[in-house]
Amino acid sequence: MSDEPDPHAPEAKLGHLDLPAPELAEILAGQVAGLRGLTSGLEEALSASLCSCKPLTEDAFLTLQRIDYMRQALKDLEGILQRFGPSLDWSEGHGVTHEALHASVDMGDSIKPILKASKNRPQEEDTPTHGSGDLDLW
Repeated sequence: MSDEPDPHAPEAKLGHLDLPAPELAEILAGQVAGLRGLTSGLEEALSASLCSCKPLTEDAFLTLQRIDYMRQALKDLEGILQRFGPSLDWSEGHGVTHEALHASVDMGDSIKPILKASKNRPQEEDTPTHGSGDLDLW
């Protein structure tokens, strides 16, 4: 018996992810943790560079507070996903489709770990592609 998904199965025709809700929550918690780490690094780098020049302006101080708020919010979201993710479940027939997942994000990289974990991965030609758009640094 093969581990490959049956292309004639109803979930394959609908393009549903073959991924339990708790596993999706675990993947999302990992992605949030990564973003929290990036935010912490950004906060430290900005703090060091801004504080070494001269006293912080009010705008710079508010920006650092916003970054700190974002870091704390990401930590809270990670905790929620880790705590309640194991008890999540899809309603009968209401899983996430590949199409809906792709439509919910701007960057395809955001969902790569989710698609990789799905046993019912779309073929390369079935995967919608989005242009990367303009680089948005600020």
